[in-house]
Amino acid sequence: MRFSRQEVFQLGVAILALSTALTIANAVALRGLYPSSELPLRLALWFTSALVAVASGVGLHEISHKIVAQRYGHWAEFRYSLRGLAMSFVFAFFGFLIGAPGATMVSGNVTRDQNGRISAAGPVSNLVIGTVFMLAAAAIVRTSSLANLPAIFVTIILVNAWYLNVILAGFNMIPILPFDGSKVWAWNKAVYAGILVLALSLYLSGVYLGLTGI
Repeated sequence: MRFSRQEVFQLGVAILALSTALTIANAVALRGLYPSSELPLRLALWFTSALVAVASGVGLHEISHKIVAQRYGHWAEFRYSLRGLAMSFVFAFFGFLIGAPGATMVSGNVTRDQNGRISAAGPVSNLVIGTVFMLAAAAIVRTSSLANLPAIFVTIILVNAWYLNVILAGFNMIPILPFDGSKVWAWNKAVYAGILVLALSLYLSGVYLGLTGI
């Protein structure tokens, strides 16, 4: 797998910017619910949680596209979208997050089958990563005391990463361009349905394990 300096820089900027926007969105949405004395600690927790979630959910999602594309011999590099990142900050100040940090650009003689597999790699990576975070969070919840502050912080980080990965897996399967789902649908409808079922199952599994109440 090959990365250019430009790609590493742009992916890093996208991850940091989106993590910051998500932190701002949390701070705005939850303002007034906590005393101001707790704000520095909560900002640190929110940013750490956002960074882990975005790096895994967005960063590894895009890298998965790249890995599959390069295996087919195609050029593939991530490019950020300054407009999409700016949108993230605008919406963040209203307490929620909508934005498009960028995408992995692929060039070459890409067939429909290859395009479908390349596109499916992103959501599938979110499902795998989300499962790991879900199981890790559930293990801590079952074995740690609620009075154990470090365990609580780690659990919150894991739960947020699980949740973002589930959301990204499902959201990216919207069957219209430019979402991954449009290309997966055109390639193999059974795979498309399978990814959606797995995304829903992963979410419901987290609900069953009590992660949505953390």
